Amino acid sequence: MSSLAHRNQKLAIRLAVIALLMFGFGYAMSPLYTAFCKALGIDQAQASIVQSGAALRVEFDANVASGVPATIQALDAVQMAKAGGIVKARFLLVNTSDQPLKLRAIPSFAPVRAAGLLQKLECFCFDELLLQVNERREVTVVLLVADQLPVEMGAATLSYTLQAVGK
Repeated sequence: MSSLAHRNQKLAIRLAVIALLMFGFGYAMSPLYTAFCKALGIDQAQASIVQSGAALRVEFDANVASGVPATIQALDAVQMAKAGGIVKARFLLVNTSDQPLKLRAIPSFAPVRAAGLLQKLECFCFDELLLQVNERREVTVVLLVADQLPVEMGAATLSYTLQAVGK
């Protein structure tokens, strides 16, 4: 075999090895990318994975709109909820004025996607509340937790803001 043919054969073998290595690297990219993202904590592709039996910390927050002569306090400020379970929380409302007061509680969830995971079965926010002068009233909210919870969602906050109705 001539030296030119021998060099061409070596080059062909090297190019074939390089092509195989490139194919192997391309084939391995998907699992390597997944491991790299998980290691850095930026794996957005896994954000929709759900887990049954997971626990969710549910925090209850309460506020009063400016100028409303009332107070609201979450008596059960933090509850641990299991997937598919029921959560019950109590709040204390107080009319601090010398007149009857019509109120409505406006709920909001944080993060927003928690609204799809916590369904209100019973809530004092469903109706207007009439509190008499200096009345103190304990009210409740009962939530049904979704059967499947996202793994990355460790906590959700349900916040209520009391607003006066029709002055």
